[in-house]
Amino acid sequence: MNSGVFLWTLLVIADGPKAIIGLDQNPNTDLKTPDLITKYGYPVEAHKVVTEDGYILEMHRIPFGRYEDRRSARLSKNPILLQHGLAGSSADWVLTGPGKALAYMLADEGYDVWLGNNRGNLYSRHHRELLSTNRTFWDFSFHELGIYDLPAMIDYILEVTSRYKLLYIGHSQGTTQFWVMTSTRPEYNDKVSLAVGLAPAAYTSHMRGPVTQLAKLTYFGVWVGEKFGYPEFGSRSPWGKFVGNLVCHGGAPTQFLCSNILFLIAGFSQGELDAGNLTVIIGHVPAGASWKQFVHFGQGFINPGHFRAFDYGENNDKNLKLYNSLIPPDYQLEKISTPIALYSSDNDWLATPEDVDLLRAKLRNIVVDYKVEGRVFNHYDFLWGNSAPESLYEPIIRLLRKYR
Repeated sequence: MNSGVFLWTLLVIADGPKAIIGLDQNPNTDLKTPDLITKYGYPVEAHKVVTEDGYILEMHRIPFGRYEDRRSARLSKNPILLQHGLAGSSADWVLTGPGKALAYMLADEGYDVWLGNNRGNLYSRHHRELLSTNRTFWDFSFHELGIYDLPAMIDYILEVTSRYKLLYIGHSQGTTQFWVMTSTRPEYNDKVSLAVGLAPAAYTSHMRGPVTQLAKLTYFGVWVGEKFGYPEFGSRSPWGKFVGNLVCHGGAPTQFLCSNILFLIAGFSQGELDAGNLTVIIGHVPAGASWKQFVHFGQGFINPGHFRAFDYGENNDKNLKLYNSLIPPDYQLEKISTPIALYSSDNDWLATPEDVDLLRAKLRNIVVDYKVEGRVFNHYDFLWGNSAPESLYEPIIRLLRKYR
């Protein structure tokens, strides 16, 4: 899973005035992804993609680096797709700024960088027929992200760039939907030359921390969703952003509350967290998702050793109708033939070492299995950790050069 869960506790507050007292707010807090990119002198494009089931997704593209000569920038480049995790967005890859954020580093390295946005987040809230106020709009889990969203984005990129393959980097749920896609639609294995999994998530039975208490309510969540509809896990309200900034900004005596809530979800890593980025992070996270996605991850906690399609419950005829079985099928990870590079850590409470071990045992084409050194690197540090550029991104870039 990914960014957003820890902030939910703080930020479910009604809309209200945004400035009651003076506050030195980081200007990046309210900037959307394209504005963040252009602020630092990088080119950016917005592209719309329509999935087979009618969702309209927005992707953000950084076609070349900040200092690249525009004439050489027109030359064909290797496209790379970066896919966010649960409740995240394309902003996750650029929040920490040039020299630190992976998207900028890749653009400066000469890649054609594409940032995906799954259905339901801030940038992908439209459908050909459904309104986002309709509960049917939110009836999706990470399964649909794998069989519809990711294939649509990949096909669009390859068409625009006239390439046959691309590179892929996913964080957390961004890896989950890749496993779903390549195991259920195996033809997409040949469209990805290398898939990099940061905090790879599939099995979730060994999750740690307070989130496990919520996971125990998984099948109650199924009952509620099937009876009343699966609700939106919403993006931040203006008032919620104000309160978060008030509590978490650099000079606030309450700033430790924000970091501690983050650590309780993802794992403790005090040395990796740049306090100056807290208000920026909470300005962009959560970016929107369906509660059905959370429920689907929770099912992996309740059913140890299984990574499988959504379970509607043994007493629900929907399993029998969809799967011809009372129990949903496991995803056949052994069908994945794309070269895989796994990047994990011991201190990740959401993609734990034990669950990564289960995933590793199923995959057949792992070319790199890298564990970040030290015991303080947590689930979110793969995106925003102070040491990520040196300890993680530079080795990844060296690996990518072999797959140009």
